[in-house]
Amino acid sequence: MVSKIISGISIKAITAALPSEVIGADVFSALYGEKEVARIVRGTGINSIRSAKGMTTSDLIAAAAEHLIRNMDIDRNEIDGLVVVTQTPDDWSPGSAFAVHHKLKLPTNCFVTDIDSGCAGYVNGLIQAASLVASGSCKNVLLCTGDINTRLVDDNNYKVRMLFGDAASATLITSGEGTLHFIYGADGSGRHLIGVNLNYEKENDHIGKIHCLKMDGAAVMSFALRRVPEVINSLLQEKEIEKNDIDLFALHQPNEFILNYIRNILDVAPNKLPCDVSDVGNTNSSSIPLLLSRFNWQADITRKNVVMCGFGVGLAWNALLLDLSKTKIIKPLDGIPIN
Repeated sequence: MVSKIISGISIKAITAALPSEVIGADVFSALYGEKEVARIVRGTGINSIRSAKGMTTSDLIAAAAEHLIRNMDIDRNEIDGLVVVTQTPDDWSPGSAFAVHHKLKLPTNCFVTDIDSGCAGYVNGLIQAASLVASGSCKNVLLCTGDINTRLVDDNNYKVRMLFGDAASATLITSGEGTLHFIYGADGSGRHLIGVNLNYEKENDHIGKIHCLKMDGAAVMSFALRRVPEVINSLLQEKEIEKNDIDLFALHQPNEFILNYIRNILDVAPNKLPCDVSDVGNTNSSSIPLLLSRFNWQADITRKNVVMCGFGVGLAWNALLLDLSKTKIIKPLDGIPIN
């Protein structure tokens, strides 16, 4: 694996947003039985998830973005780039980015685009947003992630229903002296292992059918345990950085079991590779920024060397090394009111 570099950027701020509705083990027990629910909780570490019932993906994302704008006191008219990462768009066309652009009242000369990316989506989005800034195409890019995962799952499939929660995030990228070092990979032959199928079938005013999320849990876990340590070790070896010099490994958050296993393979301490799924679940492309915004940053954690790693739908994987020591990390907006 060969790493790539993007220079001349700055990650100014990161935050996230969570809907207020909590679906806990008591609700799931009433649906699926206490025994099965207890087994899932023990295996995944997920006790509850958040649900954005009554909201759209753009509602979630706009709340996260407004939270960032308020806390950064920036002029939204100076935002000239908007990148939205989601797999649950408001509309098949034009997607969610234009709805977010409208809700945030961003200028008409703003570059607007959607990225259809899942669990590797935040790092993919950072690469896209940083490229816009480094190329000189944009000066201030707002990168947003968000998914209403609870709408994608089959309510009868408790093994999946209890894992995925709803959330959104917002990150501001501008020009600066920072550098992104990253590696990415993809294997489309595994695309059937996790995802949402779409069939085009013309019938009256409908042209398609969207199926529920399907996942081969064992195969996806095998993929993660193989690819994640590989891509992280490759990145560190190329940059000649020891694992002990990394302040934080911010990984996509699928469940506690997988994260503990990866931590053991990498041989790093729990405080260096945290798990934050117990009350939010797997939030897809928002899991990394949500982890960062909820993390208890102590004074002795410099945030100079942070490794991010996304992995999942695609199959896709990536690892990115960056300096967050000058980044404003804003606690998430916890509880988004329904409009």
